[in-house]
Amino acid sequence: MIPSSKWSLHRFFAKHPVIKGYMPPTALYRPTLLGTYLHRYHTVFIKPSREHMGRGIIKVWKTHRGYSFVKQRGQTVSVPTLSRLRQKLQQKIGEKQHIIQKGIPLSKVKGRPFDIRVMMMRNGSGKWQYAGMLAKVAAKNSVVTNVAGGGKVITVQRAIAQSRSVKPERRAKLMRELIKMSYLICDHFNKYKHSSLIGIDWAIDKTGKLVLIEVNFDFPGYGPFADLPTKIYYHRIKRLRSEYLAWRKQRKRKKPALSS
Repeated sequence: MIPSSKWSLHRFFAKHPVIKGYMPPTALYRPTLLGTYLHRYHTVFIKPSREHMGRGIIKVWKTHRGYSFVKQRGQTVSVPTLSRLRQKLQQKIGEKQHIIQKGIPLSKVKGRPFDIRVMMMRNGSGKWQYAGMLAKVAAKNSVVTNVAGGGKVITVQRAIAQSRSVKPERRAKLMRELIKMSYLICDHFNKYKHSSLIGIDWAIDKTGKLVLIEVNFDFPGYGPFADLPTKIYYHRIKRLRSEYLAWRKQRKRKKPALSS
């Protein structure tokens, strides 16, 4: 079985001719890469390869006086040189595997960045079906949009409208693109590992372009959908989950017994 990590997933999806066009530049973190990525992109994220829910993410950026970084919602640390930055980061990172990724200039709602969670589920026939989407708005002074970190959820339509990063005439097309690409990701994921529900995190950069952030397949939580003003997505998710589990139970019953 392929190890489940951000790095292995990145390499897997990067092989797809269409999906790779939505992925930000990413590499397995090495201290020697830090200067190259910061020179090229000015802002980068360093993420634990086997953590989820925004845990352990470090934002690093260039400043006029050197470099700064912050871990999740911690205090910003500033250093004058790249060598000092490497030392400080190593204290935070330790021996665990991390990835380094280009920082995406996320669209914002009232000054706070947001991303989009698209929930895909297997239905009562065992096939992938779009279940709903929401926008996760980062908490104040947070480098991650995770709701557990103090953020909030709103509808995608509201987030896009308030961000003004997508022209009104392109918004419907963008919504269709989100769903179409999420189906493509799930179909390709079938070659990687079996899952019955997948939460796909998308960003919209300041130019209005979609960027794939992460594919969550280890039973991504759907509780935040209950916090939306409309409960249509939450009820659909619960129904699809129930239908899939019933279908799977029925299939198990129909399997022929092994002959002795």
